[in-house]
Amino acid sequence: MLEFLSNLYKKNDHPLAHESGMTQILEELPADNPAMALEELTHWLLALSTVEGISLKERVKRLARIDQSAQKYERALRRQYADTSRMHKATEERIWNAGYEFLEATINAHLRCIENLPQKSERNDQDLAIITMRVLRRLDLQAHWLHLRYRSISPALWERIFSVIQFAEEHGLLHLPVTLNSAANIQTTAAQEMLKLLMMSVSAPEHLTKTQIDLAHVLTQNMAPTFCWEQIPNGSTVFHVDFSKAKTPIRLTKVSEHHFMSRCFGSGEAVRALVVGLKQLEQGGVPNTLDVIDFSNYKREDLLEVVAHLSQSWCKMDALHAHAHFDKRHAERKQVFYQISVVHSFNFLCDALGNAVVTPPPASNALSTQSDNLVYQEQVDMKIYGFVTDKTREKMQHVQSLQALIPSTTLILEGNGDETESWVVENISRMGYGVSISGLKEDWVRSQTIIGIQPDGEPWQIGVIRRIASESIENAQVGIQILSLLPQAAMLRPADSEMSVWETAADTQTYHHTPAILMRKESPYQNEDSLLLAADSYQLHRVYSMVVGVEQRIVRLVDRINSYQGIDQIIFTAVKA
Repeated sequence: MLEFLSNLYKKNDHPLAHESGMTQILEELPADNPAMALEELTHWLLALSTVEGISLKERVKRLARIDQSAQKYERALRRQYADTSRMHKATEERIWNAGYEFLEATINAHLRCIENLPQKSERNDQDLAIITMRVLRRLDLQAHWLHLRYRSISPALWERIFSVIQFAEEHGLLHLPVTLNSAANIQTTAAQEMLKLLMMSVSAPEHLTKTQIDLAHVLTQNMAPTFCWEQIPNGSTVFHVDFSKAKTPIRLTKVSEHHFMSRCFGSGEAVRALVVGLKQLEQGGVPNTLDVIDFSNYKREDLLEVVAHLSQSWCKMDALHAHAHFDKRHAERKQVFYQISVVHSFNFLCDALGNAVVTPPPASNALSTQSDNLVYQEQVDMKIYGFVTDKTREKMQHVQSLQALIPSTTLILEGNGDETESWVVENISRMGYGVSISGLKEDWVRSQTIIGIQPDGEPWQIGVIRRIASESIENAQVGIQILSLLPQAAMLRPADSEMSVWETAADTQTYHHTPAILMRKESPYQNEDSLLLAADSYQLHRVYSMVVGVEQRIVRLVDRINSYQGIDQIIFTAVKA
């Protein structure tokens, strides 16, 4: 009996503790939803470190199975993210977070295994090299997800990358050939995996579209065998990395500092192959020097662009001038690509700028008093006439309709974020942006539409869509003019104390705070202060109390100078109190 209880106590029912449980987990993953699949696998990776009763060898096996199964989901999600030029912000956040957080979890899980491995005399260097290369591959993909979002690699991530490279060097694993995939029977080394990451980081991916970044990553992976790595530069290397500094590798110069913590690397014969391939592409052929797995997944224009860009970035000459005669589009394209959040509709613009919570309007108190007076009037009518007169009934209906409108307006301003979209800017000028987006069946994108624009990590701006040129049924080139770089949320309330409830029964907006957006005088965008207001929410020449933050002033709305899709631009003057 005691033996039975002892065995029962030792039994581990966790799914990860048994091969059958592991198999069931992988079989039940949602095949048609890669984001959800990666989220589930991230959960199991985090749980793997806490499972008791399994050996390190078995833990490494479970990790390998999870990591291997996740690759198809990560590839599918990454391709979806790269190929979609426009998506709702919430969807974009979920896709990116699912991919990036899975990679973070698998990197941490592999590093924990390395830490727990036995001493050198008791371990297999081949197994250690495999785990190290898997870490480097996942770090490369993590950096790639950052590139796709036009974010730089953080110093913390560079520290992690450099520590793994140093670990491989110290344990003699850097050039040890191993086979990661027995089915493909392709050997690689930690040096090759490391060079893929480093060469992509010096390729200026911020100058490419998301699809082109993905293509550049494919080309970099395929050309890795030609890359070179040296402790001391001997003429074949172009770039310099310093392990003592958590910074992006830079181009070698005559004054580059060389010490025991610095290394040099370059593209080797890759630039020559890129130039030959570019000539073949321009002549209408398929380059035989470039090993791209599937050309049909990419447009020929993108391939031309990326091959020319990489040849410029990797060569020994100045990247802006090398091989410029091959790049037909270099002079036309602005060298700026980054991601922006976009909102439309006046309510969501106000929400983004800070009008998410609207205080209960003081006018509601006046309406309540008016309602009480009418209740008393009803009692008077009943006493005198024996019934409620039509005049009193009509007044009561007016007040009730006004009271019903106040909370509904406040609710609309709260917003829910579903209207925010992510776009990628392809070129920029002083006055605006150029973007290429995919069209929707019932699209809100029209000329003269006011939009809110937020570059990643910066304040919201106000712009207007000025032109739309359709490349095809699916894609459109959109030109956006900046109206204000620092717009402010504002509130207007009528300052006319003599205004009665009956005079403006039709204009219900005047009974509560009217949301507005203040665009201050800002050269070259605005010549004078002005307000953006929802059409039919205001009265010209009326005096309003305007509140902007802690600032309050009395203004008169003078004239409408522009009319957009449901939004008017109004100029105003100050009124002495």
